[in-house]
Amino acid sequence: MTVHRFCFQRYGIALLAALVLLAMTLPGRAAAPVAFTSAYTDLNLRCRYDNTGASEGSDAPMYCTGYGNYRLLVSFSAFAADIFVEARNRSFSRLLAEGQAPGYTREKGRKAEWRLADGKPFAVILRAFTYRTGPDDAPDFSRKVGERLVIKGLAGFEHIDFTVDTRATPNANLRARQLADDGYSAVGRAGVSW
Repeated sequence: MTVHRFCFQRYGIALLAALVLLAMTLPGRAAAPVAFTSAYTDLNLRCRYDNTGASEGSDAPMYCTGYGNYRLLVSFSAFAADIFVEARNRSFSRLLAEGQAPGYTREKGRKAEWRLADGKPFAVILRAFTYRTGPDDAPDFSRKVGERLVIKGLAGFEHIDFTVDTRATPNANLRARQLADDGYSAVGRAGVSW
């Protein structure tokens, strides 16, 4: 047996295996499809006032259990509620809906929908309202004149920022999910650390 034949027989198989492994990890390879799902927070049941941080004379904020590292914060002003999504460690915060009725979280059936990619949250969908304005320019919370789904991306997906008019869009919930999922797919897993 010659030296060349011995080297090929001995190292050829290892070299071939290394080339196959390299070819399998090249960027052009099709990735496994992402599984998009939803999780829900029932705001009627999962929101609690936090009196520990409220200064005297101000309204206590309300925190609602979210999904993963996220929660909802309901901040009250003199006459309305503003709703934010935030990371539990407060490293991320984003306004979802402003000027909502103070009793927003107590309205029957009120939920937040968390969009998940392979089980990890990347966006939240929340129903928000527009109200008729009273004679003093304050909103009349008893008179809803508009309704929309607000779709906002979480940390790393801030480019997801849509609204869907529920009165003008057939299957508005489905459309909101589609916008969130398309926004995820535009960036995908690249550059996002979970």
